[in-house]
Amino acid sequence: MVNPMNINEMKIYLASHGVEDGSFYTHGGLGGGEINGIEQIDGKWFTYFSERGSKNSYKEWASEEAAVEFVMERAERFARRLGYWKD
Repeated sequence: MVNPMNINEMKIYLASHGVEDGSFYTHGGLGGGEINGIEQIDGKWFTYFSERGSKNSYKEWASEEAAVEFVMERAERFARRLGYWKD
């Protein structure tokens, strides 16, 4: 288990394992397929599912760290399952 992170720390951690923004997660964008996203709107943190050119299933989180944990866990699991994770 990784210590709680903010969005920038998550990006650095995932990139160090070969997972870039837009591949297995997206920060504010739509991504390159059906993936989880994270963004801040009016000071609040949200996650969503990016699919077919739109953002769906928005969920508000109590903190940046909680939203990051949600997206990071899914991005890592997905990358590992598809063999893209670099140790």
